[in-house]
Amino acid sequence: VEVPGCPFGRHVRRIDVVATPMAAAERAPNLKQPDRKEWLEQIRNDGWRLELAPDDIRKDKEIVRVSVKQDGMYLQFASDEMKDDREVVSEAVGSNGEAIKYASAMLRNDRDLVVKALEKGWQALRYASTEVRADKVLLLGVIKEFWWAAEYVTLPLRMDRVFWFLVIAQDTLGWMAFSYAPPILRANRGLVKKAIDSDYLAFRYAHEDVRGDREFVLDAVKRDWRILSSVPEELRGDRELILEAVRQDLNALEYASDELRQDQDFLLEVLEGNARTLSYMPEAQRTNRDVVVAAVKRNGPALTYAKDEHRYDPSILNEAMQTIHGSCTRRLWRTAYTFGELKKGQDVLEDEEEEEAAAMCAANSGLGDEGSASGMSGATGSEDRIPRGRRSDEEASLGGAVAAA
Repeated sequence: VEVPGCPFGRHVRRIDVVATPMAAAERAPNLKQPDRKEWLEQIRNDGWRLELAPDDIRKDKEIVRVSVKQDGMYLQFASDEMKDDREVVSEAVGSNGEAIKYASAMLRNDRDLVVKALEKGWQALRYASTEVRADKVLLLGVIKEFWWAAEYVTLPLRMDRVFWFLVIAQDTLGWMAFSYAPPILRANRGLVKKAIDSDYLAFRYAHEDVRGDREFVLDAVKRDWRILSSVPEELRGDRELILEAVRQDLNALEYASDELRQDQDFLLEVLEGNARTLSYMPEAQRTNRDVVVAAVKRNGPALTYAKDEHRYDPSILNEAMQTIHGSCTRRLWRTAYTFGELKKGQDVLEDEEEEEAAAMCAANSGLGDEGSASGMSGATGSEDRIPRGRRSDEEASLGGAVAAA
């Protein structure tokens, strides 16, 4: 095509022509068409050629069976009469289960044919009739193997509570199939409880009414704290709920509301059960000496997570040791909580440091002068008087028993 003024000169315009069999015959009326024998031979070599065959060949049962035996999806090129022929369709789904898609409505309602198609792949379920997809026994079997097939369950089975209970109970992944249950059944507390017994993640599929039910959530959290990951925001500020969760795992604090994670009294209450809570406190609280003192009084090993300035504080250190052991040697403690590996030449504290530590310990313990002698006399044998049962696991993990200097 000449385009005036165009520097590129000639252009070629593409024209797409769709040729129909009728148009081809009109253009070449004298062209000899293949006979049945030739079509049979061609389709035996290439089953897809059924698409090019004339109507009389597409109605030929023998030729169609030869084609669909190679790939059942070639059934789509067969005549309607062949799509309604049980033998032909059976041959097709035996080759490719999804071929049931092209079968007649009557044969898509044939349970046996659908079962045969399902043996080749669960996808065939999508094209089965609504009556077949409401067959409880059949669907339970399919969903047990492929939980996502639950998407294609139809009424009235879809609204059957017992059916969904069986789906959840029959397999470890049944809780995932529960995600396809209708909302009214995902609001059923019995079904939700059964599902979260299998896996806590099932709670995310529960109806919002259930996820917002405080009593139900509290009971669920007692079973598994990780339920908190699917709890709505309004419940993440519930002290009792979060406290129940952190007693199982301190990581549950990550799901608490911002207000709770800033609440000093709440965090100190949590700290009583887990010394590591001090590391979750806001920076302003962790650096506050009064807060650290309150923490070690509740849980001595919390000193492990304090700032260096507090870990080296003799008064706080002795307070922590007294909390852990229930007694005091009246001498400054050397521990993994404060000094780490001692440098060479520092095995013995200076006399004045010992006297200062003893005075602090006496003041903290309230022993006074009367208890001083007994405290000092027990300095070398305090190990024997330390209640063994009060040694914490955290203390042992930090380097063993605490020794008096």
